[in-house]
Amino acid sequence: MENKNKSQSVILFLYFWLCIGFPLGLWVLLAGPSKWLAEYSHSTNMEMSKENILGKLIIIVYIIASFFLALLFNRLIKGSKNKSVKRFVLGILSFIMLASVYIFSFNPQWLISYSGENLTTNIKNQEDKYDHLEFDYGSYPNEEMIKSLKEQGYDGIISLLNEMVIPAEPALMKDESELTKKYGIKLINMPMMPWISKNEKTLQVAKKFIENEKGLYYVHCYLGRDRVNIFKSVAKKYGAKNNTKVTSNIRKIEELPTWTRGKYFKLEEGVYLTPYPTDDEFIMFILNDFKTVISTLDNNVKENKPWIVNEKKLFTNYSMNYIHYPLSPTFNQKDLAALKKLINSNEKPILIHGFLTNDDISKFIISHY
Repeated sequence: MENKNKSQSVILFLYFWLCIGFPLGLWVLLAGPSKWLAEYSHSTNMEMSKENILGKLIIIVYIIASFFLALLFNRLIKGSKNKSVKRFVLGILSFIMLASVYIFSFNPQWLISYSGENLTTNIKNQEDKYDHLEFDYGSYPNEEMIKSLKEQGYDGIISLLNEMVIPAEPALMKDESELTKKYGIKLINMPMMPWISKNEKTLQVAKKFIENEKGLYYVHCYLGRDRVNIFKSVAKKYGAKNNTKVTSNIRKIEELPTWTRGKYFKLEEGVYLTPYPTDDEFIMFILNDFKTVISTLDNNVKENKPWIVNEKKLFTNYSMNYIHYPLSPTFNQKDLAALKKLINSNEKPILIHGFLTNDDISKFIISHY
């Protein structure tokens, strides 16, 4: 009986933490302290390292605050003998949590407006006919924007939303389909899965489209970030023009003090030594921040071969300059000079990686570069 009561108490606490943590986190990251910090750092030219520290402090304070708020509500409910009060508090918290989930899932325009995303588009006269293919990029368009795209003479909208991303994207796709029919603008679906898929099938469809079509198209995912960056890189590789007036959402490498597999190091301006990037890091930080990637993985090491094959395959779809330049365990000053020569002969920013950055070769490069 005692164990059952403990389990119920833990479950109730976790439920309170979810009800408080989700809406509070949504506010902190999109409309509150994180947004205020970004605006302040931009207006004062704050150093990235200082902004990173303050950003981490905000997240830490948020986690601690949500934990103690959940603990407080849990104790108040357990200590109260009034069942009506208990039901009222549980009802209010549940409503706030569900409302936050609804906003996150089905009202992207709220998130877009409060997270500072700009829906900037090109202007095209109705009588203009593009003799090439050009893309504008951004976040999910509302009805007003879809109408505006039609009025400006856009030839169509390319949606990267995927019906597998539930519950949000199937509903958004349905709304967009109805609105594009209403305003008579072409809608092309090229579904991508964010983060967990290489989207190879869609990339081949995009390649064929880019090679054969002309006109001006608006490309979007949910918030106009990761999947848009993937499409943008593919478009660049196959010769489509990107509208330079659109504000991109490039996530700079300095936004993370460490990567999943360890620390990164800035060797000089525009040259970074990092661990082997995860798929998330590739999409968020590498895809549009770097011109050249140099892999130093030794293909004579059996464990490295799958990583090398995977990376070579990955880079075939994108416009980046990928160089496999294996380094042996006997790496010395002469080899470092050759590596520098390679670096100086390629376009920056350049990312160099092995697998980790705490191995002997990486330590030698860091200390002798």
